[in-house]
Amino acid sequence: MAVSRMTTVSAFKKELGSMDVSEPILITQNGEPLYVVQDPVQFDMQQEQLALLRLLSFAEKDVKGGSTLSSASLKAGLKGLLDDQHS
Repeated sequence: MAVSRMTTVSAFKKELGSMDVSEPILITQNGEPLYVVQDPVQFDMQQEQLALLRLLSFAEKDVKGGSTLSSASLKAGLKGLLDDQHS
């Protein structure tokens, strides 16, 4: 994660009420990274992006492993499920 803004723990405590967290902020203690603070909306978006990347990784493994269906097979299977539910 590339964080463009850094501050110390003590400066963070002083500025907490007025701090802009629209971009992630790296909080350091004794010159070492301690926390990353970011906007909750950004955090949620980041989590959704990571979930999508995981799904894409699973899909890529399925394609490489030959675990795929043709669109015709998928449609037929879904139609069968719908028909079974309406019976």
